[in-house]
Amino acid sequence: MRAEILLQIACGDADSGERLHVTGALVGPRRGRDVTLPTTVKLVDITGDRPIDAAGQHALARAVFTEPAYWTPELPNLYRLQAHVHRGDCTVAVYDEMIGLRRLGVRGRSLWLEGRRWVPRGVKASNASFDPATLRGLFAVSVIADPSDAICEAADRAGVAIIARLAGTDDGPFDCDHAAERIAAWALHPSVVLAVVPRSASAEQSGAVVAAARPLKGTMLIGLEVDGTQSPDAVTGALVDMVDCLIVDLPRDGLPHDAWRSGGSWQTGRALLAQRAVATGTAAEHRQECDQLQAALAAWGLAREADQLPWDWAGYLSAAW
Repeated sequence: MRAEILLQIACGDADSGERLHVTGALVGPRRGRDVTLPTTVKLVDITGDRPIDAAGQHALARAVFTEPAYWTPELPNLYRLQAHVHRGDCTVAVYDEMIGLRRLGVRGRSLWLEGRRWVPRGVKASNASFDPATLRGLFAVSVIADPSDAICEAADRAGVAIIARLAGTDDGPFDCDHAAERIAAWALHPSVVLAVVPRSASAEQSGAVVAAARPLKGTMLIGLEVDGTQSPDAVTGALVDMVDCLIVDLPRDGLPHDAWRSGGSWQTGRALLAQRAVATGTAAEHRQECDQLQAALAAWGLAREADQLPWDWAGYLSAAW
């Protein structure tokens, strides 16, 4: 296996004719207090011969791992990034933080993590109620609206995956620029596997957010929340093509519109995660709701003498927004 890391650091405008260059290394992996087969991979500066004005805004470096240790909830491997940005003999920026390498993507209608199919069971949480030990014990993913950087760092260390939902209009007008910035910040954390654009965003706003975030998201997935009680044809096909998956939102005890059996006229084969509103309760009760939702959808898929099997659901989430 091989992993190539590209590092881009914003450093402001150039104030002299001297070019930027980067020094530093990645050291690890580390899991909590354990360090397993630690290695040091030096950063190679690739700012190179870019024009002074562009180089003054960003410093670039590259590192190549020949035997990387990837982050998963079971093995939350992290590397320590230590980087210095120089302009001539002057150090203009210093970075020291933990990062994770993650192999995550979509194959067909399923999510894949570290080379195997992964079906998340998401439990509703908040920045105030986030409890990584409980979530690990339940083998659950945390579904949080606008998780803080501190929560994401704790999840990185603990090995808890997060599905992060962008703040919607309940907190004021949907801000596309702020939403793209939040997605870029979450992408720095291996624990944040999926960023969700809420139903409260208009189609135009959703498209603008996804377009702005795609160059910044890395391997993090972007999902679009849609009304599962309406036909999938109500969702713009061009918008569906921009995202990695759809979060089909359902009311409590509700089931999808019958047209979801075939997926609508756009027939993209996108991964679908089912999300259903839950009452107040414990994390364990919300985790049970995921299993009940899975069973309900299995029965729904085989009802009404369907001509074809329903789409495979890529995950099951309990939430209440």
